[in-house]
Amino acid sequence: MGIQTPYQTGQPFPVVDPSSLDAYAGDFSGIVVNESWSQLEPSPGVENWAPLDQSLAAVAAWNASHSATPLGVKLRIFAGYSAPAWVVSKSGPTVTVQTKGGTKTLGEWWTTPFRQAWSAFQHALAGRYDLNPLVRAVSVSSCSSSTGEPFVVSGAISSQRALVAAGWTPHLQEACLQGALSDYSGWPHTQITFAINPLATHSGPDVAFMDQIMQACVGSRAAGGPQCVVGNNDLSATAPFGKIGPSYAEIAALKPTNASGSGVYFQTGGPAVDCATMSVASTYHATSVELWPPNGRYPGFSAVPAATLKTWNQTLISGGTITC
Repeated sequence: MGIQTPYQTGQPFPVVDPSSLDAYAGDFSGIVVNESWSQLEPSPGVENWAPLDQSLAAVAAWNASHSATPLGVKLRIFAGYSAPAWVVSKSGPTVTVQTKGGTKTLGEWWTTPFRQAWSAFQHALAGRYDLNPLVRAVSVSSCSSSTGEPFVVSGAISSQRALVAAGWTPHLQEACLQGALSDYSGWPHTQITFAINPLATHSGPDVAFMDQIMQACVGSRAAGGPQCVVGNNDLSATAPFGKIGPSYAEIAALKPTNASGSGVYFQTGGPAVDCATMSVASTYHATSVELWPPNGRYPGFSAVPAATLKTWNQTLISGGTITC
C-alpha cells in the first residue's frame, strides 16, 4: 500500500522505490503509488505530472528487470490535508481539526467549488493515465479528509464541533459521496476501488446509506460507469464481527466477483498480517489485498515468509479460499 507518512506530515511524496520488493518478485501483483493533489495540480487547471510520471517510470524500470513477475500500479491521490491552497481558498473558510500529530487545516470539501475542482482534476488525471497499461486501479478519495477513505471523518470531538460550525453535516457528506462515481467517470478502462464503511451520523451509523453506495459501486459497470471494486481499509481476522461488521455483511450479500465485473479489495487495518486475516479476505471474495510495507517501527509484510505471500497472492488471483 506504500508509505503514507508524507500525507500526515505535509511533505511531498517521494518517487516510489520498488526495490523493497526485490526479494518478493512474484509474491505481489501490484504496488500503490501515493501522491498528493497539491503536488499534481499546484495551480487551477495547471497539472504537474512529473512526480507521478517519475514513480511510474520507477515501477516500469523494476518490471523491466523482473519481466516474469511484473507489478501493476494502483494510484491513490490524497485530497484532505493536501488539497491545493487555491482549492481551499475558493471553497470557503478553512477548518482546523485535531489529529494524532497535532492540528491540521482542511478546506470545506463538501462545498460545490471544492467538489467541482476535485472532479475536474480526476477527469484530467484520467485523460492522461486511463489508457496507461501500467495503471491497473485508482483509489476513490472523493470527500475524504482525515485519511484517503471517503467515509472516514475525524472522530475527535473538537474536530466534529469545528466541522459542524463550518457548515458540515452528515447529509452534506452523503451528498458528496453520492457524486463519487461521477467524479471517476473518466476512467472507463481502469478499475476504481472504493473503501466503504457505515457513515457516522448524529443518530448512529447510517448502514442504509452505506448499502446504497455499495450497490451503486457493484452496479457501476452495468450502468455505464467505471468498474468499481468495493472494499474496506480495516481488514483483520475479527473485522466482520466488530463495528465495521455491516460493511462485510453487505459485501457478503452482494457477492461481487471478477465474473460479475466488479470484485472486492481490502487493506489491512494495521501493519500486522496473518493467515486468519487473509482467510477473511478470500472468504469475502477479495481479488486484492493491500499490505503495509516495512517502515522502521514495524516489519509489515516482511514478517511473513515469502513463500506464504506467494501462496496468498496466487490464491487471490485464482479466486480460491485461503485456509490456515
